[in-house]
Amino acid sequence: MNNIKRIAIWSSWFRLSHLFIGLSTLVLLATGSLVQHSPLLALPAADIHNYSAGFFLAGLVIRIILMFFGKPHERIAYLIPKTSELRGIIEMLRFYALLGKAKLPNWYAQNPFWKPIYLFIYIILIAQLISGVVLGNEDFILGHPPRPIHQLGSELLLIFSLLHILCVIWHDYKAAGSDVSAMINGLRTFTSENNSDMNKTSQAVKFTPMSEFGSKNTPSKKP
Repeated sequence: MNNIKRIAIWSSWFRLSHLFIGLSTLVLLATGSLVQHSPLLALPAADIHNYSAGFFLAGLVIRIILMFFGKPHERIAYLIPKTSELRGIIEMLRFYALLGKAKLPNWYAQNPFWKPIYLFIYIILIAQLISGVVLGNEDFILGHPPRPIHQLGSELLLIFSLLHILCVIWHDYKAAGSDVSAMINGLRTFTSENNSDMNKTSQAVKFTPMSEFGSKNTPSKKP
């Protein structure tokens, strides 16, 4: 019988930032499209767009703070793939190339293949925020008009959002690592087959076996 453990990976602040950024981005993409293509709904859509931008800003600020003061795997250095993760990246490419017929590699907190993509997306999010602020005044950003920058960023974010949602569900289905629920309760599931991945982090982690999970009187164990 496999040894199943649930480990607290994502802090409440990280999950809050993910919620704010994720939901507000979807609302911003939808309302931004209405402002551009639907004159009848442009005005109410613009109001919702502006309110959503506040949640977007809050989530982004929290995430940037965590990049420097969060847990080791929440910091910006963790988004830069290491040489030891090259094998995992290649295995992920094989998994995608074979449409999921190859074995999905294991990872501790974030998929090594997606790490540089996440870093690139954060740069786009910051650019969207800046270009959105100066959009109303038609100011220039480094000599470039903000509207084309904002539109290009929106298109890239739409593509990423669709791929991200699809792949996260796909990964969770194939590996049963609880990636989706981990963004709600912070806990990822590890089995005896990928326990070695839990030890690749420098952070001391606590786990609770599934048979004991939920018991308030059970002390935590350390690997």
